[in-house]
Amino acid sequence: MKSIRYGLTAVLILAGTVCARAADTHQLRVGDVDLIVEMEAGIQAAADGGPWTDWLANTLQATSTVTGAFPRDGVRIKLRATSRSASAIAFGQVRRSHPPQLRFYVSPDASLDRLNGDWRGYHEFAHLLIPFPGNDDIWFTEGFASYYQYLLQSRAGVISERQAWQELLDGFMRGEADRSGRGWTLRNLSPNMWNERAQKRVYWTGAAFFLRVDVRLRIESGGRHSLDSALAVFHDCCMQARRRWDARQLVEALGQASIAEIWRQEYLRTINAIAEPRYNEALEALGIRRGRSSLLFDDRESMNALRRAIAGARANPPEFDRIVRGDVATQESAPAAP
Repeated sequence: MKSIRYGLTAVLILAGTVCARAADTHQLRVGDVDLIVEMEAGIQAAADGGPWTDWLANTLQATSTVTGAFPRDGVRIKLRATSRSASAIAFGQVRRSHPPQLRFYVSPDASLDRLNGDWRGYHEFAHLLIPFPGNDDIWFTEGFASYYQYLLQSRAGVISERQAWQELLDGFMRGEADRSGRGWTLRNLSPNMWNERAQKRVYWTGAAFFLRVDVRLRIESGGRHSLDSALAVFHDCCMQARRRWDARQLVEALGQASIAEIWRQEYLRTINAIAEPRYNEALEALGIRRGRSSLLFDDRESMNALRRAIAGARANPPEFDRIVRGDVATQESAPAAP
């Protein structure tokens, strides 16, 4: 048994080989969360599970910057090797079981830098911050995870705040350019997303919804409310309730935790309209404009403060900084999200 400190708490790694499945299983405790990590044979790992255990601890702690804690007691993680992708993480899946499961298909020799720099891990962990709203409302959960995936990276210091905003804008533009599902309302397109192959349009329409809500909550409450703070209240009151949710019910619950009218207005504006990302008003409020080759930022302190509150780096323990950054100045860029 080896003890490694991941900032908030000591993480105990108990490594054992499950011979029947030719896989290594590692148990970690990060904060108050137990992670059980099963690694398929062929994945290159040190005796303590590194770099995979370091990456998962980093990603969990980055996700915890949303509310200050992770709303699950435990997560089972399965790592499967694949050579079909040049990315560190080819793709991930969430299974809403008890405890929830995350499955990642990964490059078996990926480095810690490449894993930290890949948005997919943050996206899948972000899914676990809210209940699943059902397949008809897939826009809500995928939009939520797409909104947070780059913000979690910038909050952890993996990418810069400027890069996070650029990545978000690039995602919105991919959603706009997606020919699939063009002309459909979101209410009709979301249940048919897979058949229409309209993932980009649906994901980024949802992400723009969460950007608008977050910006409005922060501005109209004078900083007393935000998407982060609404989720914190929701986690305390409702997250552990074993019930079925849909997007409308989640909007009502999150509205009760913050400013209900903002959530209702933006929900109706989104669900009944043509599915396309609407983000220009939010970017204007953030002081972000598109230049010829890059984003331009308004330097007024109020706008700087608003952008930092959403995407700025959070204070992390020294050990977390060491594991995330290592000795390199920048992270490798990950391929674009859907």
